[in-house]
Amino acid sequence: CSLSFANAIFMMKDNSRIEVTQENNTKDEEISIFSLVRECFGNTAGVVTGLLFLLLIKATLVAQLSKVGVLLQSNMLLPYVSRGVWTMMFSFIVTAVCLVGKQRHIERINDVMTTIMLVSFSALIALAGRSGWTIDGLKRANYRSLFPSLGSPWVAPIFIQLLLYNEVVPLVSARLGDETKVRRAILYGSSIPLLMCLIWSCVALGIVPYEPILGATSGGSSIYDPLSRLSQRVISKGGSIGKIFLTSVNIMAGSAICTTVFGSILATTQYLDDVITHSFGGRKDTSWTRIFKHSFAIFPSAMIAALGSSELYYHATSFAGEFPCTFLFGLIPPLCNLRLRWKLRKQSETNQSKEVVTVQLLLALVSVVILAACRLSRS
Repeated sequence: CSLSFANAIFMMKDNSRIEVTQENNTKDEEISIFSLVRECFGNTAGVVTGLLFLLLIKATLVAQLSKVGVLLQSNMLLPYVSRGVWTMMFSFIVTAVCLVGKQRHIERINDVMTTIMLVSFSALIALAGRSGWTIDGLKRANYRSLFPSLGSPWVAPIFIQLLLYNEVVPLVSARLGDETKVRRAILYGSSIPLLMCLIWSCVALGIVPYEPILGATSGGSSIYDPLSRLSQRVISKGGSIGKIFLTSVNIMAGSAICTTVFGSILATTQYLDDVITHSFGGRKDTSWTRIFKHSFAIFPSAMIAALGSSELYYHATSFAGEFPCTFLFGLIPPLCNLRLRWKLRKQSETNQSKEVVTVQLLLALVSVVILAACRLSRS
């Protein structure tokens, strides 16, 4: 989480500097990682980074839309409606909301969803003790997966994808405008998800202990998912309280997916606006261009999620955290920051801190190590 926080700060500072150094820049212009890398390393690097950014967003949406299809199919009393249909219906509704509502309204919807997520999370924590949670489950957990090993799956990429959110940092920076507010938002936005992730992991493992036999026999492309046994376990141990617990879990998951999908769509449309502005000099945003941008933002991923396996959530999340997320928002921001410091060092009135430069180099090195470890775990 501290890595995510530091990189988000670097991204924010880099964007602030580009707003000053770019030519033909307007006060209200929103920029993305495309213009950040383009300013630092040239057009080719900007295009390649932009394509990687789109790959990351598409993988994120594939994961979230695949999961929302599973949730809707399992909780709606319409067994004849397939998971793919639910995924497409959800995608159409979200796209319609983004097209009809103004950006400020969408942000308010996201705020409401975030509040619902926090309330439901608090409820499931309060009910965990009466839903079958025991400390023995944590003792049986397979903690070896936290460390990279040759040929064994590594869980770190999934945590990176879940906790790293720098794709929306330029959007947050543009919306808040004030550096102090952005820093505060990044701090809370980093610490709260990390704390929730750790608590939820303890709750889930305490209710559904790790089964070595199931973990060993689920090799290949199959995913060992303890949550697939959560429903049976909670109801058998907790009865009616267990049912309320499951409802809280589903509400938390649904609201979290909604916030991620809305944020990904907004980040994609901002990126497309940035590309259009720098490539074509800016054009009027018509209704047809808005339809195209929002459709491009979600429907390719929705089609993959609808037609793919129900296990796409885990595969897509692991892939996104393993390469595009770590490379784009672990390695690129400190390198861009170093590049901008190098370009502006003679114009700066303040001395560049050696400590800050050292931290940036260490972050870049850590990202390279993570990429190498991910590659090792897949060999």
